[in-house]
Amino acid sequence: MAGAVDLKKIETRLFINGEFVESSNGKTFDLISPKTLEVVAKVHEASEQDADRAVAAAKAAQPAWAALSIEERSKPFKKLAALVREHNAELAELEALSMGVPVSTYFHAHAFASTFDYYSEAGYNNQGNSSLNTPGFVNLTFRQPFGVVAAIIPWNIPLLFFAAKCAPALITGNTVVLKSSEKAPLTSARVASFLNEAGFPPGVLNIITGFGNVSGSVLSHHMDVRALSFTGSTRTGRYIQEAAAKSNLKVVLLELGGKSPAIIFDDADLDKAAEATKHSVQNNSGQTCMANSRVYVQDTVADKFIELFKAKFASVSLGDPTASDTNHGPQADQVQHSNVLKYLEIIKKDGKVILGGQANEEKGYFINPTIVTGLPEDSQAMKEEIFGPVVNINIFKTEEEVLAKANNTEYGLYASVFTKNIDRAMRFAKGLEAGTVGVNCTSPLVAKDTPFGGYKGSGIGREGIFHSMDNFLETKSYILRFEHDTNTHIQVPGPCRYCAHIGAECGVAARPRQRPFYHVSEEEYRCSMQILRHFLPQDELNLETLRSIAKDLSTGNSPIQDAAKSISAKDSSEPADGSVSNESTSDTEEIGDLHHQLGCLMKDSLGEYRYLGAYSDIAFNAAVCSIAEAPSPEQEESKIILPPKDPYPPQKPSRVKLLREPVSPSNPYLPPRQYCDYYVSRYFEEVHCIYWLYPIEQFHARLDDTYMRGGGAATSSWLCSLYAIFALGAASGENSKSILYADFVSEEARMNPDLKTSDDYLALAKALVPAVHDEADIDSIRALAILSLALLTFRFRITSYLYMGTSMQIAFSLGLQHDQSPTTQSPMSRQQNRRIWWTLYILDQEIASRCGSPCVSDERSVLNPGTNTPLGSLSVSTSLCRLKREIIQTIYPERSSDSRTISFQKVTNYVSSLQKWQASMPSHLKWGVPVAPTHRRSIGILHLNYWNAMMLLTQPFLLYSVIRGSSLNDIRKAWFDKLGEICVDAAKNAIIVLKSMENDRSLSSLMTFDCTCTLKVIMILSLALAKRESAELRAEYEFCIGLIDRMEQIGFCKSVNEELPSHLARLNVKKERRESDASMKVSPNAVSQMWSGFDP
Repeated sequence: MAGAVDLKKIETRLFINGEFVESSNGKTFDLISPKTLEVVAKVHEASEQDADRAVAAAKAAQPAWAALSIEERSKPFKKLAALVREHNAELAELEALSMGVPVSTYFHAHAFASTFDYYSEAGYNNQGNSSLNTPGFVNLTFRQPFGVVAAIIPWNIPLLFFAAKCAPALITGNTVVLKSSEKAPLTSARVASFLNEAGFPPGVLNIITGFGNVSGSVLSHHMDVRALSFTGSTRTGRYIQEAAAKSNLKVVLLELGGKSPAIIFDDADLDKAAEATKHSVQNNSGQTCMANSRVYVQDTVADKFIELFKAKFASVSLGDPTASDTNHGPQADQVQHSNVLKYLEIIKKDGKVILGGQANEEKGYFINPTIVTGLPEDSQAMKEEIFGPVVNINIFKTEEEVLAKANNTEYGLYASVFTKNIDRAMRFAKGLEAGTVGVNCTSPLVAKDTPFGGYKGSGIGREGIFHSMDNFLETKSYILRFEHDTNTHIQVPGPCRYCAHIGAECGVAARPRQRPFYHVSEEEYRCSMQILRHFLPQDELNLETLRSIAKDLSTGNSPIQDAAKSISAKDSSEPADGSVSNESTSDTEEIGDLHHQLGCLMKDSLGEYRYLGAYSDIAFNAAVCSIAEAPSPEQEESKIILPPKDPYPPQKPSRVKLLREPVSPSNPYLPPRQYCDYYVSRYFEEVHCIYWLYPIEQFHARLDDTYMRGGGAATSSWLCSLYAIFALGAASGENSKSILYADFVSEEARMNPDLKTSDDYLALAKALVPAVHDEADIDSIRALAILSLALLTFRFRITSYLYMGTSMQIAFSLGLQHDQSPTTQSPMSRQQNRRIWWTLYILDQEIASRCGSPCVSDERSVLNPGTNTPLGSLSVSTSLCRLKREIIQTIYPERSSDSRTISFQKVTNYVSSLQKWQASMPSHLKWGVPVAPTHRRSIGILHLNYWNAMMLLTQPFLLYSVIRGSSLNDIRKAWFDKLGEICVDAAKNAIIVLKSMENDRSLSSLMTFDCTCTLKVIMILSLALAKRESAELRAEYEFCIGLIDRMEQIGFCKSVNEELPSHLARLNVKKERRESDASMKVSPNAVSQMWSGFDP
């Protein structure tokens, strides 16, 4: 056996109110390994008192849990998912020890994690309805949690059902008591040990184990449990429904047994049908409720199919479930083993056994794969669920005959039909009495986005990602009546402040009649009234006086006109000497003049001169470098930034590489799976947390499918996305993120490493771009956006800018900017498209700013952030991005015809707007609030973006005060110095964030932002040190330079760090590699030599 699990440390206690406790009566039971028949652990059995305590803890915790915002409730979900993924190997071995699931087939932990990941972002899908169909009424429905719900899960796939029941119940505001099966309690108890670390409050999720007639019965009868979800046998389901009826009529959801038929017609692909049906009945040793234990094959192909099926079923690898080469384990325990043997005896009497039919000689509860033919339809073995690796194959002639036989059962969980005739497939899909019907496929295959449940004795209700939340929500109707006069108009509760002030009857809900209805916002109304009171302080402003003023304006006799003329004359007069009051709203031309010089050209690695806007970091860095010496006449004349002395940017990429690395549409290159998982993990940990483009659970499902099929069926856009992600992940190989690398890539896998480099993957991705353009769908948008990020990281900023523009254009063609979608599109897809658009909008802004070029999207094409944005981070980032665009348009005008003056009042207004943005940030996103480790990077980047925006707004004033401060008069100099101080203060706060991110190990070189933000801070501190010496600033300056050295040396960050020693040497400063305490002295005269011509 494998030794990953220490049997002495296995957790077997009950988890109640946030802590592990022993059973109240001290009673335990032995858990026997179905392979070794030895005791694995002594498990604490929950008594009636323990079940009561668990319900009481859940009841006490529920009001506070339901009162939390969706964002707060979602926080622990992703952390729990990450912890379960991290302990996948341990959980697999625990399941193998307790009930015999082979570790080679174990997928339960990943399924658990995907489910919690999904529901962490699904909370806002809980929506009610509204109706105005009844005159005089506004009718609403609310969806509210039940309170305490119970979940009783089976032993065959415990973690899958754990997540499927608990995640939707918890995210909707319920608290849960989960009872795991006595046959497989270990993985549930291990997950319980993660709950406190993940951040679940005590009592929200309680986990007990024991026997159904004790703790299960208590939960079924308990008056404080308002809903119960159960998966298990039909017999137990009847007891639970009876108990619910006898107690408080709690809502009961039942997913019960099955006797699933599979029908094979003579036109089917027999080999594929045999493989699919064999896997269905062999999976988990036949211990699944939807196994196709009844197979009906058409007489004309019966012999051929049976031979194919027999050959496949006989070739299973039966043995130790902890061994990696085993794919068929034992039955779960002695009871299950004996039950299967009982049915085998019945089968031998009623039918013909052609394979197996007996227990295996291997030590343990093993049953050989068994095939029987010719069982009568009324045989007990055909009517009842065997729950073992046993299948009956019967023969049929006509459609009518086989449809009647397939439906001749009290079960109706799953059915399948194999045929190439689409008309026949549709007839059987409609005629088969089952909750799920597979055509040319069979169980355990299910669709995540369709409901799952059974007909007849196979259950009540449906589960699924779009349906499970409804199972744990009550619906409440809310009826609001208001006065309704059919002769005039509808009066809603009011009046509003606007109507009350002007003395008019409130009619905001009135239908327009003779003229359109114009909406006036509260802010517009307040501002308008403030202006009117300023000009007419003595007048009472109501509807009558407003009409009179409007009439006077039309005749030229209004007092407002006289007041306006007076103010205009006052503004045109010169201010008194030393006056400051009016200067606060004056304009300044100096910054406009500076911008005219900053907007310039730079020669890139292709030999082309590229225009750089004044707001580009490249232009700003070049300006900082000019503070100590005047530019040459030719440089002044051409407005060209000198290229760097060291070889940068990268040389023109070789086109030959694309020809040597063609992408085969039928067999595309894929790295070894462990390397792929490492690359993907880095992408989601460091990039996806900032730029949301793929739902995590869908991405991993598609990735699994791609590897299973060899990539031949993958679209060009999907492959392009993967190659771009691989390019980022392969940048550092095994030299960085050593812990993560060690977690994903085993020593054995490293013997056959991924032979492709980041350059190779970029070439593969770029070779697919024409096909990506042709597809022009959502996946194309994702592919080009991720490729743009990768190209920017590897210093191809112009190509990155072009691909980002194409991604935006495809988004425009699909209407993402208008939130348009087909009526057939699901709400989940629409929400995903909305979030993709927000990401594109932010990316467009950031990449365009890096290049100093215009954005593709404009202010009109961004959606207003909505309340259904999961966790709120994207909407908050989008609002900051919109504010940043306004700042660029105002402070950095592009066209020469634009006004060259900038109002100090506008600048201070933008400072105030940024501060308000920070103050209005949701509490869980604020700096200094404890967050889950998985959220630290995204929140850190959000705050870096904020301080970066503040520096972008104020950096021209700091730069000008250093370069030409002596030319400013005293009043303007005071303003420039004040704004310069704000800029330096923003840089200091950015350093606080950078230090925290370094401590948390959440800085990344897979994106350029971390490094460019650090560079921006260095530039700001250089200007600050040029103005005055400061030990504090010098220490922060040294930290930032050392930070770039300590970051992962790949792509853009590597190039920056390679340039650093030569620039410091020109300052007579020696910089030791990987040292942050190097002695540095920077004089104002030497700053100009640093970062000359640097291109970020």
